[in-house]
Amino acid sequence: MPKKYSSPASKKDHRLVGRYKEVRVAFIGASFLTDEGETQARYVNDQFGLFMLDEVFRRQSIMSKLRGVIRKTHHCRECDADLMGLKAHRRRFSLDISYKDLPPFKLEIEMPAIPCRSCGTSNAVNEQNTENIISGAIVEAFQARRKPGEERRGEQRKKA
Repeated sequence: MPKKYSSPASKKDHRLVGRYKEVRVAFIGASFLTDEGETQARYVNDQFGLFMLDEVFRRQSIMSKLRGVIRKTHHCRECDADLMGLKAHRRRFSLDISYKDLPPFKLEIEMPAIPCRSCGTSNAVNEQNTENIISGAIVEAFQARRKPGEERRGEQRKKA
């Protein structure tokens, strides 16, 4: 029996990609964010952004744990082993996201991470501004799909 191959045109890759500083994020399979033939990311609702941040930083956290009051030390998010002195390398984290009645999609985050020498888990480097940088990359992903000629938020203020 001959194999059936789907043509590349029939399988549309819905992808929103954003980069901010050392972080790159990609929404994969998020077809609900754009309508057919549009380049503008569609607004989901007021809670979607907060849900995404909560999912990334709390529920499916990829960040190393910080211990200590005065001197902060990094520890593995899985086995709690000390990560201090280990070198960070670029790693890709893939999170499966489901939001209300929308089709499930993936969020890939590529950023510096420290591999644990005890259990092998990659731990995103958890610095003071890491959450802001990841959030900035998510915002850039949505703004990358703006309509041609449309200015990004804040660009009007800079010109004035």
